[in-house]
Amino acid sequence: MLTNEKIKDFAKKSGADLVGIANIERFDKAPPELHPRTIFPETRSVIVLGCRILRGSFRGVKEWTEWSSYWIFGYGAGIYGVLDEATDMTRKFIESYGYEAVDVPGIATLPEAGPLRPPVSPDRYPPNISISFRLAAAAAGLGELGYSKVFLTPEFGPRQRFAIILTDARLEPDPIFRGELCTRCMRCVRECPAGAISKDKTISVEIEGRIFEWADLDYGKCKLTHWGFNRNASPFVKKDLPGLNLDISKQNMSWKEAYDFGWTLANRVKYISLVSKGISEIEQSGRPGSICGARGCIQACFDQLEKTGVIPKFYTPFIV
Repeated sequence: MLTNEKIKDFAKKSGADLVGIANIERFDKAPPELHPRTIFPETRSVIVLGCRILRGSFRGVKEWTEWSSYWIFGYGAGIYGVLDEATDMTRKFIESYGYEAVDVPGIATLPEAGPLRPPVSPDRYPPNISISFRLAAAAAGLGELGYSKVFLTPEFGPRQRFAIILTDARLEPDPIFRGELCTRCMRCVRECPAGAISKDKTISVEIEGRIFEWADLDYGKCKLTHWGFNRNASPFVKKDLPGLNLDISKQNMSWKEAYDFGWTLANRVKYISLVSKGISEIEQSGRPGSICGARGCIQACFDQLEKTGVIPKFYTPFIV
């Protein structure tokens, strides 16, 4: 008999650090374009797997000595290689019991862009629909959304990424997380180099009686900084495109406009192109990488949570 405990034990043995399971009823209030059954109509349970981002991946960015570790090991092959393997093995494990398992990989988390292609027919949704990974993790009992909208867990604070498996197996759901991890210290707001996190505007959703609330975000400013075009966050644009001096605070680009802007200029910035191509020897597309290092939303957050004892501490302080 396939059980919650068997799946979680197998997934962790396959490389996942975190595993949570939600029943489909917890998504009753989700809009259709973000609902698991829009992807897999027979979904009865949603399994969320998480892998930690190693704290040392941020060290070079923090000290302005080495920038590739966070992109390669925090975003790309280093973490998703492990997460993809754990997800694939867990899917096979589920199907060996006679249930179907449909994965929703992390690469699908682009809902801010909106539909990229029209539906194949008027009664269908666009082909790039996805699920909110953070809300799925909340529904699976793994933690809560912090003020910056980055997901927080008791084990790692903001340092993890997720994958999702949808299955028609009816599994016992994990309880919703009822603790409080985010202290509303507002360091994420103060230290975000893009100024993308609102100080006072928030968004909230309710899942099984628990309200999850986070700041309204300016996704265009966030993406421009994420791609490395904010001089306050990285030095590389200044070196290779000295005439490009964007005042990020004055930009009104949408997430999609900023995303396309990054693709257009990535190959003109040597370091961005090098890091992007280095992540995959097969795909030499020059895709922009994460050059911001998540200074406010992740670095400042886990430093604060460690210092206040909300999450486990390390021997060496991250920020002195």
